[in-house]
Amino acid sequence: MPRIRHEWRRALPVEAPPERSNACAGLKLRRPAQGDAEALGELLLDAYRGTIDYEGEDLAAATGVVRDFFAGKEYPPDIAASVVAWRGPTPAALCMIAEWQARSCRFVEYVATRSGEKRRGVGRLVLGESLRRLSRAGHPEVRAVITLGNTASDALFRRLGFEDLGPLGPRPGTPPKA
Repeated sequence: MPRIRHEWRRALPVEAPPERSNACAGLKLRRPAQGDAEALGELLLDAYRGTIDYEGEDLAAATGVVRDFFAGKEYPPDIAASVVAWRGPTPAALCMIAEWQARSCRFVEYVATRSGEKRRGVGRLVLGESLRRLSRAGHPEVRAVITLGNTASDALFRRLGFEDLGPLGPRPGTPPKA
């Protein structure tokens, strides 16, 4: 049975820097790099396993998703607006931004938080930083696509000012996941 996904929108600009909870102390934020693909694939797998968006992927498939992002296989990546939070040598969370050409805007292609970092403000930190980077680059809005029933993503995106535009129909250029 196909999943129902909702389209979300956030008007920009975002002026304030993202809030940092005490749990975010020691995290280093930087752009993702192609050399990070395996570590980021492992992060995606850890973050999605057991959630509504998990489809049985293994590490090779998750790493392939990251490599496809860098290659722009489905959507041109916006590396400058994408963010990875690192705790030492381990990625704690990521927010990957791409260009949604059918909507003439940027969208959150992936946001993921390592299971041990969830509910500590790390996802809010990376998504908030991506919003700030998009604002500085002059983008008027950003979109996301969230699977119906993904209550953690719903809450995160609402907290950061996104509005749910309703179900996403089968239109050309529709991102498959966020």
